[in-house]
Amino acid sequence: MTALSADDVIRLLELQPHPERGHYRETFRDDPSGTDGRAASTAIYFLLSKDEISRWHRVDAAEIWHWYAGAPLLLSIAPPDGIAINTQLGPDLVNDERPQAAVLKG
Repeated sequence: MTALSADDVIRLLELQPHPERGHYRETFRDDPSGTDGRAASTAIYFLLSKDEISRWHRVDAAEIWHWYAGAPLLLSIAPPDGIAINTQLGPDLVNDERPQAAVLKG
C-alpha cells in the first residue's frame, strides 16, 4: 500500500473543511429519533493534519473516534468530575495505543 499524504486523503475521501478545524465528510445519517428532528446517529470521516488540533469543547451527543492511518493522536477527555482521561489513538496496541475511543455526551 502506498503511503498517502493528508492532502491525498482529503482529496480521495472528498473531505471538506470542518468548522472546528480539520476536514470531514458525513458518511451516514440515521432517521430522526425525537421531536427535535435530530438524527439518532451519524458517522463522519474526520482528519486532523499534522499541525491541526481540535480545541476543548463539550459534545451534545456521544462521539466514537476511530484511528485509521497516519500518526497517533492523543485524545483528551474531561468528564464532569474534572479528571482528564488521555487515550492515545493509533496502531501500537503493545504500547497502549488503541484504534478507537468514546467521548460521552456532556
